[in-house]
Amino acid sequence: MLLIPLLIGGCSKPDLGDVRGNVVADSNLIQFGQVFVGTEASKLVTLSNMGRSLVQVRASDIPSGYDMRPSELTLAPGAKAEVKIAFFPLREERFDGQLKISLSNAKNELIALDLEGEGVKRVVDPVEVLDFGVIKLGETKTLPLDLTNLIDKSLNLALSIAGGSDRTAFRVDDGAVELPGGTTRAIDVSFTPANRGPHAASLLLRPCASCQDVRVQLVGTGGITELRASPPTVSVGTVAPGQSKSSWFAIQNIGDFPAIVTSMTLVDDPVRSGGSDELLSEFSLPGNHDAFEVEVGATIEVPVAFRAAALAEPRKYAKIRVMGPDDRLYFEVPVDGKSGGIEVVAEPETVDFGRQPKNFAAKQTFLIRNTGESVAIELYPPSEQANYSVAAVDGTSPPWVLDSQNAGSMAFEVTFTGSEIQEYPAEIDFPIYVNGAMSAEQSFVTVHLMANVVELPPCDLDISPSSLRFGAVTVNRGVQLPIEITNQGTTECLVWNFDLDFDNRAFAAPGLPTGSQVLAPGDTITVGIRYQPTRITGVIDRSNLYFNHSSAEAPRFVVPISGLATSFCLSADPSPVAFGAVPQSQQVFKPFLVRNCGPEPVKISRVSMASGYSQRFTARADETLPVTITSNGTKSFLASYKPLDLVRDVGKIEVWTQGVDEPFLVETQGQGTEGGCGVLCDWPTAICPEANQSVTVNTQIVLNGGATSPGGHPTTCAWTVASAPVGSTARPSAGCTPTFTPDLVGNYVFELMVTDQLGNRGACQHGLTATAWDGLWVETFWDRSGDIDLHVLNEALGDRHNQNSWFTNPSDCYFGNCYNGSRPNPLWDGNIDMTGSLDRDDRNGFGPENTRVNRPSLTHPYAIGIHNWGNRQTPVTVTTNVYCDGTLVHNADSTFTSTAQFEILGSVQYTGSTCIFTRDGTRWNNYH
Repeated sequence: MLLIPLLIGGCSKPDLGDVRGNVVADSNLIQFGQVFVGTEASKLVTLSNMGRSLVQVRASDIPSGYDMRPSELTLAPGAKAEVKIAFFPLREERFDGQLKISLSNAKNELIALDLEGEGVKRVVDPVEVLDFGVIKLGETKTLPLDLTNLIDKSLNLALSIAGGSDRTAFRVDDGAVELPGGTTRAIDVSFTPANRGPHAASLLLRPCASCQDVRVQLVGTGGITELRASPPTVSVGTVAPGQSKSSWFAIQNIGDFPAIVTSMTLVDDPVRSGGSDELLSEFSLPGNHDAFEVEVGATIEVPVAFRAAALAEPRKYAKIRVMGPDDRLYFEVPVDGKSGGIEVVAEPETVDFGRQPKNFAAKQTFLIRNTGESVAIELYPPSEQANYSVAAVDGTSPPWVLDSQNAGSMAFEVTFTGSEIQEYPAEIDFPIYVNGAMSAEQSFVTVHLMANVVELPPCDLDISPSSLRFGAVTVNRGVQLPIEITNQGTTECLVWNFDLDFDNRAFAAPGLPTGSQVLAPGDTITVGIRYQPTRITGVIDRSNLYFNHSSAEAPRFVVPISGLATSFCLSADPSPVAFGAVPQSQQVFKPFLVRNCGPEPVKISRVSMASGYSQRFTARADETLPVTITSNGTKSFLASYKPLDLVRDVGKIEVWTQGVDEPFLVETQGQGTEGGCGVLCDWPTAICPEANQSVTVNTQIVLNGGATSPGGHPTTCAWTVASAPVGSTARPSAGCTPTFTPDLVGNYVFELMVTDQLGNRGACQHGLTATAWDGLWVETFWDRSGDIDLHVLNEALGDRHNQNSWFTNPSDCYFGNCYNGSRPNPLWDGNIDMTGSLDRDDRNGFGPENTRVNRPSLTHPYAIGIHNWGNRQTPVTVTTNVYCDGTLVHNADSTFTSTAQFEILGSVQYTGSTCIFTRDGTRWNNYH
């Protein structure tokens, strides 16, 4: 036997890569070249996750002048995503930097992209928009476009037109233009609209092959001449024999230009009259019908007369032909009339239930009316039809009478229920009786019925808002708001049976949808809800909107509705606060006023954004809340918008009034758009210093701000303090580059708000850190206005527990000897740097006050005292901070209940690098 040795070896797993993610970019260097100041250029970068785990990607460090959109995203294993790197230079200089992208749960924790670009001024200066106005289809209008070379060097401008299908409507004959330095030349641009409506494109001017395009927006509208008749047919009805009756139709100009009507004539209507071509003399057009002009949007009424024959005759038919210049036929209006007899009609003739779900009892109404001679008519029940049942709306039993008591008409309700998926056509005939016998003139009136039972997939609906909140509404004033129901699924959706809970009569639903509605993917039904409270109840009014969806078994949707009747009256201007188009990730601002239109003052206690709406908006008051708005007075508020997507955003600002459980609501609207949207979103840009600043407290600095307006509008600057150390009262001066002196140690955040002449605003923020002086720094501030004083005692010259040591020169540094450049005399420790200095003294406000010793002694301590010299607004709480070489060593609050109280906070001993603080707490009353 041949023995074959069995070899057993270990089999290793193939290398599957790191279990974490691994994200790489398709390019690590992005070069934008030269881009015009105030404009934006962008490039796409592809990020790929080569690893095996989900990775969170975030732009963690973005250099000035650049942005990454979106700034955050998630990459699944093996997935790719494109991000847009945008470059928007604000000054004429190079903007080279590095974009750092942080990665979580990835093998590589950071991606660095080198960005290079240069902001340059425009070299050619055309108008931003060339508007051709309204031009008839097929006609051409040519406008001159002036091009000015802003530099001394000659330019060879390449010209092209971009902008989708609309670009073919515009034409420029020259492909290139030679433009010597400093000169201006006009070129011809033409517009020939091919269809009705607005057209837009862009004329691109490129100064060199590597230069950024200068864009001129081209806009124009294609127009037509068109008239129509309203209504499109005229029925004079039934006229008593030998009598005359008139009806009217209107000539409406729905075109874009004035139109001339040259003639209106009556002609026969052989189609409806059964082939007769006899011109019927019963019809006439009273009045003078010489040629006349119809202005755009105008309506001109035209009477049509019908003279009935002496005896009852069949219905007569004709047409009115309306003509224009060059034998142009605008339209024909069919007319009809009848001489004598009854004429019972159904309105509408066909009741169409449309598509319905299985096993649902749908209801529709129709009217049966005698349009002929006024005689008493009896209607008997119609023949029964499967799946349909008919009853009078008023509940009366048959036979039903049409006479002068009910103006010859009656409303009926027909109910349809279908159990199978199919169409359900039917006809119901009402027998007509006159004087107890079936009418020989008209035996029946017929109503056609149609329904189609379908089974559609379950609905995927978005209800916006999911609950409708009117907020506070002035009693007897009506407000109407929409509820939008959108099919966000991928298949058709069936909704029906809309109803409003009418238990509370303050709510109404004008135009509530009737019957069933089929929503295609993306379609929306808008239901308007009106709230008009008539009395103040002190409680929130509530109602509900109901509707069915998907199938009869699916639960009904319920949209809660609420509002509160109030006696006060507020209005907003503008309302809504509409931002229009705003580039993604740019924050813009719009002011609005709240007016008190009531007789009593109203106190505004809070401003916030309502939940359930877009949170891309913010709002705040211009003043510190609460604020009171007097009768007929106004207060200014500021809304902001920062879109993150290319979608329409709607928000609600809540303006809360003191003592009221519901806010006054102000709507905000905005649309996110990509950069480079031209005059549609020429928002001003605020320019803050690139880096945060640091300065020693009580040292004046300059806040170097600026502003740009893409539309060239003049702008103004206003710096405000967004946040500051508690107790600080320092404020910047006016202008774009104000001075500022921090009065307390800590961090400050400033906001620069720039406003153009249109009222549009932009903002940016800037940080500042105020550090304490080296040595000993003591600062104090208080919560109620009045005179509080800070004292620092040299304990080598006085005993802190001896009242005579305080308020004494030279031991105590206080307002009497140590302010406005004065120092204790003789100097402490024989050196001015070792002598106290009271830099700030506040007699009427909230502080702060501060005392410093630049080079404290190592051989003796300093005592710190606080004195309520004359602040009668007691109790008053005083906060004191003690710093040594920039480090906080003591923070304490002291509360004074009367004037002339003095408290020794403690004693501080400098050690050369820090301090040792010893608490004291001794307090004297009726002292000084």
